Amino acid sequence: MGKEKKEEVYVHGGDRGWTTIKYSGIFDLKELMRSINSYLGDRNYIPVQNEHSEKITPAGREVVIDIEPFRDVTEYVRFNIRVSVIILRMVDILVEEDGRKVKKQKGDLEFMIKANIKKNWKKTFSKTSSGEFFRQTYEKYFTKKMLSDYEDKLEAEANELIKRVKEVLHSFKG
Repeated sequence: MGKEKKEEVYVHGGDRGWTTIKYSGIFDLKELMRSINSYLGDRNYIPVQNEHSEKITPAGREVVIDIEPFRDVTEYVRFNIRVSVIILRMVDILVEEDGRKVKKQKGDLEFMIKANIKKNWKKTFSKTSSGEFFRQTYEKYFTKKMLSDYEDKLEAEANELIKRVKEVLHSFKG
């Protein structure tokens, strides 16, 4: 089955899976979210926040942040990136930076990402059997290379976001 049969093509994660980074230690949650939002904003993604919740437990706070930004690349192609940050046992701590005390967080963090290309997002081709036939023919014979290039571009953007998250998290290891 070719990719033209699917309206969504995942380059990270999938229908049921995520690309995940697990981290335990000291981090700056504000800096992490600023870095994520800045990266996506610089690439003209439109932010959509699905969830931001905090729960206080005896072991510390539990935080869930779920965002699903998207970018309309063409009239036919849309990039979707879904980011979920789950933090367990988070506590605020003071660390010394450049001779002054700065508030950071400590806990167990999971950064999860899915990235996909949504094709035919404006419903250019209808869901009827003839519409599906024309959509698949269009993708297989006329736009196959272009769609492949867009997959590579989205994968590169998602990989760069993952790299930046790792840099922010590991800047506090020590």
